[in-house]
Amino acid sequence: MSAAIKSESDLIEYYYINQYMSGDQVAAKLGLSPYNVKKYLRENGIARNRKEATSKAARTLRQKAANSALSAYDMQELRECRASTLALSLIRKRRSCDVIVD
Repeated sequence: MSAAIKSESDLIEYYYINQYMSGDQVAAKLGLSPYNVKKYLRENGIARNRKEATSKAARTLRQKAANSALSAYDMQELRECRASTLALSLIRKRRSCDVIVD
């Protein structure tokens, strides 16, 4: 890695993380090679590519939706009706077996 990248590492991280600039924008702002800036970000585990960003965003949205979809009341109701649902499914299976036997 070049000395310029090492000396500008704090600024690279600041612009990339806090100012939400892309690697190319950071390189242009600091007058560095885009390749070296992206390499620095990748090596330090800071780089974000489209696939990582979309998968992280999708996972976060799914978790938020799951958390907000069920209230405490809904969760308790699901717990209470779980046993009756199981009993009904067993009764249905038994009746379907009885019909086949007859």
